[in-house]
Amino acid sequence: MAGVAGPMLRRSKAQGARFLSGLMFGELVSSALMATMLYLLGTLVSLVAPLIVREVATAVVVVALGVADLRNRTPHIWRQVPQRFVRSLPPGQLGLVWGFDLALLFTTQKSTSLTWVVLAATGLLYPADSWFVLLGMTTIGVLTVTIRSVYWSLRPLALHGDMTSRWFGAMRRTVGASQVALAGVILIGAWA
Repeated sequence: MAGVAGPMLRRSKAQGARFLSGLMFGELVSSALMATMLYLLGTLVSLVAPLIVREVATAVVVVALGVADLRNRTPHIWRQVPQRFVRSLPPGQLGLVWGFDLALLFTTQKSTSLTWVVLAATGLLYPADSWFVLLGMTTIGVLTVTIRSVYWSLRPLALHGDMTSRWFGAMRRTVGASQVALAGVILIGAWA
């Protein structure tokens, strides 16, 4: 998003603001949809499975995702938001479409499995809190995109591919190890 919003903000503050507003609105609408689905599925699971089963299932999912990150195999769909819309949609609509797509969470590349861990833990353990979790994730996403976009519009430096891939690899391994440790904490809590 920074690659689009930054130049857009430099060219026209109004266009950049429309893009970022659309992005925020699209993410909020999509997050509400995701929170509803997470709440309904989580509530259904909590009706049929006792808490200890859900805790063990959460720990298994978290370990599997942590190991995937440690092996540099973060599960995700290998695509980004549709780039073709940059030339065909006005800034507000472009932001809306991209924001909605990004907040669906399932449709874009992931740096780590942390998104999946949060969704699994929320859905299996705390479905009633899904609204707050998704709202928090959306808020962080919108703020991150906005801050990066404004930063890159003021200081257009590009990260080199080697630096980015090394940084992502280290980040994935750190998150993966943290997720394996988190699974241990979940299991200890389940048996305590």
